[in-house]
Amino acid sequence: MAVFLTYSSIINMNKPSKNIIPPLLLLLLTPAVPLPAFSEEAMSKETVITAKAEKTVESLVSKRVKSSDTAALLTDVPGVALSTGGGVSSLPVVRGLADDRVIIYVDGMCLTSACANHMNPPLSYIAPANVSSIGVRAGVTPLSYGGDNIGGTIFVESLQPVFANTDERLKASGSVSTYYRSTNRSTGASVSGALANSNTSFGVTGSIDHANNYRDGHGNKVTSTYYESRNIGATLALKRENSLLILKAGHQFIPGQGFVNQWMDMVENNASFINLHYKREIAWGSLDARAYWHNTWHQMNSGEDKLPINLKIPVTMPDMPMNTRGIDIGYSLKMEIPFAEKNILRIGNEFHRFSLNDWWPPVAGTSMWPETFLNINDGRRDRYSVFAELESKVSKQVTTVIGVRNEQVRMDTGNVVGYSTTSTTYTIPANAFNSQEHTRNNSNWDITALAKFEPSSIEIYEVGYSRKTRSPNLYERYAWATSWMASGMVNWSGDGNGYVGNLNLSPEVAHTLSISSDWHDSSRKSWEIKVTPYYTYINDFIGVEPYGTQTWTWTGGSETRNILKFVNHDARLYGLDISGKVALWKKNPFGSGQLGWSLGYVHGEDLDTRNSLYHMMPFNGYLTLEQSVAGWTNAMELQLVSKKFETDPLRFEPKTAGYALVNLRTAYQWKNLRIDFGITNLFDKFYYLPLGGINYDNFLNSKLPPSTRRAADFEPLAGQGRSFNVGLTQTF
Repeated sequence: MAVFLTYSSIINMNKPSKNIIPPLLLLLLTPAVPLPAFSEEAMSKETVITAKAEKTVESLVSKRVKSSDTAALLTDVPGVALSTGGGVSSLPVVRGLADDRVIIYVDGMCLTSACANHMNPPLSYIAPANVSSIGVRAGVTPLSYGGDNIGGTIFVESLQPVFANTDERLKASGSVSTYYRSTNRSTGASVSGALANSNTSFGVTGSIDHANNYRDGHGNKVTSTYYESRNIGATLALKRENSLLILKAGHQFIPGQGFVNQWMDMVENNASFINLHYKREIAWGSLDARAYWHNTWHQMNSGEDKLPINLKIPVTMPDMPMNTRGIDIGYSLKMEIPFAEKNILRIGNEFHRFSLNDWWPPVAGTSMWPETFLNINDGRRDRYSVFAELESKVSKQVTTVIGVRNEQVRMDTGNVVGYSTTSTTYTIPANAFNSQEHTRNNSNWDITALAKFEPSSIEIYEVGYSRKTRSPNLYERYAWATSWMASGMVNWSGDGNGYVGNLNLSPEVAHTLSISSDWHDSSRKSWEIKVTPYYTYINDFIGVEPYGTQTWTWTGGSETRNILKFVNHDARLYGLDISGKVALWKKNPFGSGQLGWSLGYVHGEDLDTRNSLYHMMPFNGYLTLEQSVAGWTNAMELQLVSKKFETDPLRFEPKTAGYALVNLRTAYQWKNLRIDFGITNLFDKFYYLPLGGINYDNFLNSKLPPSTRRAADFEPLAGQGRSFNVGLTQTF
């Protein structure tokens, strides 16, 4: 259960309260309140054919106080889990499929992680304070939502331009907010402002987030979990009677972000973007066009917590600078054409190019000398896409969506070189790589068929099938080094292993069948429950096989990790998502109350090795009891996670115990001022994160004599202990 004072300028609580009842007292009294007529809305979080399954600013504000990680805004969405990265860089896992298997759009821009450790995933490029809506389309989704994925699509929209009414000459608006979290002494602030008339709008945004290392439930510091992120942006929008033109530009600077489950840390990340979006309503339908450019300069090295002066031990990661430059550039052109009264034809053309250079400067006096190590040299990944989709209202009760999409994926890269042109450690794999043709072309076909059946006002049934395809990313195909030191730097799994690419990988092809049942009251204001079982079979799933090993030995112990090569296997996943809400009482002296829940289970298996797929989230659930009364919004949250016992032995994935976390949150809105307060992990529970990977920093300490060790060898990553969180927002 979590108590937060969260701000939302949209929540209708702008009148001062005459009777301010202490919120925690009300939460304790709620079990004794009688349950008269139901009244609160119970809205679905899932996609219903064309509906947008998204969370808007109203439901996001309390989560902003809890975390500076935009991915964390999705924590209670059924089927969604988070793979631990840096403090602003978690990787969403949708129904067991993660990272590049889920395509992410930030304001319509298709972004790619420009890092061998995926330290700068797409959601890290937008601060939570700048998010106006975020949505997940999982499994069987219309092809107009995007291609080159097998797990689903995540859409994020930043703050939208605001225009004055026609009778207003000029309109000014904005907000200022700040927060504090005790577990890692995290502080941050954000500002936004806009000036507009009825046709032109100009707005600016800015935010800064800073945190020290957090502490676990035992009070121990978890090193390399610090971060700092700064974001600025500007928006210029022009509106006419039937059209809207939006130009957005921005810059991000991250001067440091620790990664406790990686060999390296982020020591600097600079990213800039320009995004042009045009929409127009035309007599025959609508037009949506977009063009964008996104540029990232990224540096990795041993961060401050992995340096000898801080660890106070003789064994640390050496100085090992690693640089990348990645550029995403693309456009999309989509048209929606209604015809024959009950049909909509959607057609589109998209282009996306990701170019990447990944090089590691030499370090004098070490084995990393004298050449610059070229990990990815002039890598390019181009996608040319066309799609057509037909939505039809077959009858009053039945709606269908049928779509087909083709993606031409072209990949290439230049020749490579290691740190030395005389050492066989580098020359043998480099020459073997350079002697092969690097260009790879894939023609990927996607098909989706969905049907929605609504026999009455209290029930909806959906069934869908999809064939979706994803080509390998640049590292999966072109990471060439086979030595432990070099392969260990290619890892976005947080497992401490090394990874080697494979030029001969085939695209992944996922066949998914999903059935959904949605029951609710006729007005959709009292109760709702949605149940979605799904099954996915994946041909040529990109799994791994052992290539080599690395073993460390010291007095009293040893540790082994694998060097793993990417290979094509077959795999299957199946699971169940359940979500719902019920209004418990209508407006009375105790306000209004509702209970919401989400439950998720997924099982994934590599059919060639019969091993569990890596990072499968165990059975988990959220229960939220929420109350609104006299300007207050109060909630108790219970997060439940069962024991993780299905693990991947090739990656030495650790098993973790089950746990239950209780959070509290409360918020008070007075006119344009909102105050938030919350406690996460109320009882300071110690637990290990099931998708947290290993604690690499503690492994450094495990090489000390047993009497002075601080931790076990490659233990799982512990989660955050109790935190008191407070936020304050003023709008104008």
